[in-house]
Amino acid sequence: MTPEFITLLPSEARAEAERVFRSFTARRSSYVCYPEDEAKTLYFVVDGWVRLFQLGPQEEEITLTVVGAGEIFGEGALLPAERYGVFAEPLMDCELLSASREDLLRLTSRFPEAQAAFVQLLSCRLRKAEERLRDLRFKEVLPRLAKALLAAMRKGEEGLEVTLSHQDLAHLAGSTRETITKVLGELAMNDTIELGYRRILILKPDALKRVSL
Repeated sequence: MTPEFITLLPSEARAEAERVFRSFTARRSSYVCYPEDEAKTLYFVVDGWVRLFQLGPQEEEITLTVVGAGEIFGEGALLPAERYGVFAEPLMDCELLSASREDLLRLTSRFPEAQAAFVQLLSCRLRKAEERLRDLRFKEVLPRLAKALLAAMRKGEEGLEVTLSHQDLAHLAGSTRETITKVLGELAMNDTIELGYRRILILKPDALKRVSL
């Protein structure tokens, strides 16, 4: 499936963008890039979740954000001689598109519409980062978790479900696995969700929406 930011380009620019971006699968618990790597490639998430994190002074992992479908990372590739500055770890098997710095430079120099599309994608990343900071500052874990569950739920054989682990949800919600497990238990007690083996069934999505506000 061709991403919207490509389909909205004029025909010639779209054809070039489709040639430039190549699809691949990034496997869970691998690394797409490392902080010290030169940012030679831009990535677009078609499907899945990729955690961007750094290491603290005691080598502890500090999650900066989690990017999902429709978002980019590795934006240093849009600038000369930049490094990624983060680890990028898929939380599941993810479908990604990638484009090299050289191809991006040719694309944006030929087609201003493509450059505008990347600016819009970067703006969306910035807004999401600001929203995450606000949520971490002003919201308790329950509404943050409810928001994460709504973002991650998909149609499954038994209904709406989430297949992320408790640790993955902790990354999304900006909390710890232990706290997430506790709050999930409370939601299950209220029959808002049903906990199962490697999946969470969403029984009352409307209730989660109310809680997430």
